[in-house]
Amino acid sequence: MVTGPTQRRQIKGVGVSPGIATGVVRILRAGDLRVPEIQIAPARISHEIDALDQAIAVTVAELRRLRDAAARKMASAVVKIFDAQLLIAGDYEFLKQVKDEIASQRRNAAFVYSVMVDKTVLPLQKSADPYLKQMVPDIQAVARRILSHLSQPGAESEIEPMLTDVVLVAQNFSPGEILAFRNRQAAGFLSGEGGKNSHMALIARSLMAPMIVCEACWLNVSEGRRIILDGTSGLVIINPTDVEWAEYQRLKKRQGPATIVRLSKLERIPPVTLDGESVEVAANLELPGPVDEILAQKRIPVGLYRTEFLYLQSDAFPDESAQFDYYSRIAETFAPTTVVLRTFDIGSDKMRVGDSFGHEDNPALGWRGIRSMLEMPDVFKAQMRAMLRASTKKNLQIMLPMISDLSEYDRAQKLIAQVKLGLRRDGEPFDEHIKIGIMVEVPSAALMADLLASRVDFISIGTNDLTQYTLSADRANARVAGLYSTYHPSVLQLIKITVDACKKHGKPVSICGEIAGDQLALPLFVGMGVGQLSMNPAKIYDTCRLVKQIDSNLVKLLVGAVMASSSTGAVTRKLENFREALDKS
Repeated sequence: MVTGPTQRRQIKGVGVSPGIATGVVRILRAGDLRVPEIQIAPARISHEIDALDQAIAVTVAELRRLRDAAARKMASAVVKIFDAQLLIAGDYEFLKQVKDEIASQRRNAAFVYSVMVDKTVLPLQKSADPYLKQMVPDIQAVARRILSHLSQPGAESEIEPMLTDVVLVAQNFSPGEILAFRNRQAAGFLSGEGGKNSHMALIARSLMAPMIVCEACWLNVSEGRRIILDGTSGLVIINPTDVEWAEYQRLKKRQGPATIVRLSKLERIPPVTLDGESVEVAANLELPGPVDEILAQKRIPVGLYRTEFLYLQSDAFPDESAQFDYYSRIAETFAPTTVVLRTFDIGSDKMRVGDSFGHEDNPALGWRGIRSMLEMPDVFKAQMRAMLRASTKKNLQIMLPMISDLSEYDRAQKLIAQVKLGLRRDGEPFDEHIKIGIMVEVPSAALMADLLASRVDFISIGTNDLTQYTLSADRANARVAGLYSTYHPSVLQLIKITVDACKKHGKPVSICGEIAGDQLALPLFVGMGVGQLSMNPAKIYDTCRLVKQIDSNLVKLLVGAVMASSSTGAVTRKLENFREALDKS
């Protein structure tokens, strides 16, 4: 049913899982967990308790099926999220209290259960601890399942099969709902709550499901209307024009599940330019997913593997054993292709309240990246031991985030040397020649790239943060979004300084920010001599195709003209003119 206004509207949210989704809106309302209060006769108490036990049994069976589906598609770290829901569903002490209340209050099971869930959730919702707050959607999702079975015994609580062209809109989604709805081919998700590090966002990214978070605005989206989600930019278009609809349909075909099909068509990795120069194209990943198999098959390297998920999925640093298992599977999956593991890049904005320093007013400029790890040496050394132990296939490399000067690198190397010594004493094998590199994400590191490049094994330029810090413009802040551009001459100068330093010292250099997959910038980076471009897997196919159209000698001439530009607009115009000439040729 189509309802609501028909005029075009555009909303800016936060993209938490990249990709394009087009479809019609279907609104999922969680509903009120409170149910009618019914007084029951003493003889019916046992019946109500039996009904509760049956509802629990059916819910647990459903959750186990979801858990098994997650185990087939994702890593064990993701499966733990569903394990948590199983623990919630079968919480013995909580259920015992519910049954005691049914007997003492002589009230129906659904009412007693819903009241006690409300009492449990309320303090969690008010908590300043993000970990406790994140438990709320999981508890409510489990409660909805159990209450649905209490009201409709034997009914499936999951929604019915749906068409592929449906975008689901809700206040929030639990991890199980994301998995279940994606299995039913939902095109994308628009949520009123959550963030990039929420469980739902992490699983959406793993399943390559476009997702945007837009607080409050989800209430203004009408059922049955056409909608476009751009999960990369966070753009939501309601009632788009026919021209916009056609354009985004075209863009969608290049992304999402089609990525696997398109990557399978690549004939040569790495791609080579017209004059025979190789340009290495790599993938950015943050947790195992359906694209891994084709990346490994095509021997496409992983230029950036974020490890924060291991912390974020449980809001605690995993022990060495759990990390070793995780990194070993990654090494095994991609061997013999290179995988660059980045150490924990976690600041106070991602850490649980009470962990170490807690809240910071400006976490972007605070205690994060390598800074937090150097002040938590036990955490850092445990991760190093796990990574080194997993390096026996000799395809792993280690990257340190947010290095701002040489002293931080030296301190990290000292800790790594201690770990290596300990492994030798324990007789633990590891890659003695494993490469240790850094991310250049702040202007200070770029400006001293010559010194850094003389010491490190490789450098990766994180252009997202480098742009943000250079221009003092938060890319997630709509009020300064117009200022944020990696095409700004100052940012390009810092990139070139870093690339030139790496070439001088014979060290590999890569770009792993979003601009690595920007086709307009590709000729410029090839001309600069960037050795590797690491990007979202959805952008690899088109990048490889464009590389084949480039003459590496010709694009070297482009560099001087672009670097002489005085504004972002001038840079953009020169790159656009070059691309037009390239297309015509």
